[in-house]
Amino acid sequence: MDILTLTRKKRFYLILILFIGIITQPALSQTKAKITNVDFRLEGNRYIIVNYNLTGTLPREEMTIELQFINENNEKIVPKSVINDIGKKVYEDGQKAIVWDFVSDLVNTTGNWKAIVAITSSKILFSGPGNAFLNILIPGLGGYYVDQKKGRAVLSTLSTLGLVAYGVVERMQADKFYNDYNESTTPSEMDGLYTQANDANHKYYMATRAAAGIWALDFIYVTIKGFHNKKVAKNAYNAYTGDGFTLKHANNGFQVGYSVTF
Repeated sequence: MDILTLTRKKRFYLILILFIGIITQPALSQTKAKITNVDFRLEGNRYIIVNYNLTGTLPREEMTIELQFINENNEKIVPKSVINDIGKKVYEDGQKAIVWDFVSDLVNTTGNWKAIVAITSSKILFSGPGNAFLNILIPGLGGYYVDQKKGRAVLSTLSTLGLVAYGVVERMQADKFYNDYNESTTPSEMDGLYTQANDANHKYYMATRAAAGIWALDFIYVTIKGFHNKKVAKNAYNAYTGDGFTLKHANNGFQVGYSVTF
């Protein structure tokens, strides 16, 4: 086996390893958001105001936005004393501003510097199935987190607590009628009190069981809705509505497709 053959084999293995590495590399940040029109100005003798425009954000998209300055010699300054539209939080489209207290950072800003604002990470926040356990504390509480509209959660809370309260009142009435029944000596009165006690006790069982049913159904609903929210958040970056070829990361690999709108 000559040297040329060995070189070709090594090159083949290197290409193969590189290809496998690309296929199995997860997508770290797939946000569609873009930062444009970055500019900055001096405010007094202490602050630098950096303005930029953010577009293409998704609902509940949490991003980490970082700022750095670079000069013609490729020297970098990473500001520390910064506030406003920077760091890790949920962002929306619009004009943004970063305030940098460069005096507190004790840096030398002499020279020509360029501001660079970049998105370094992103993810879609979601309320998952774990919120169902909040229903153990308060009926319907998990629904306040997994639903955008709170009407169903409010109805679940009010109906469950209302039925429980009604059941407790009826149970107290049943006990009262039954005590009166035991103390009564008149047959006709005893029959009436026994019937009232029995009716109140029946209402107690019906109300509390209905409340338990609503409570259980709401627990199941919040669990299913939480898994749905998780799936939507996971697939948010894969959504594509345009025509043409598409390439997206999925199942530790890439999927290629073609989309046409009729």
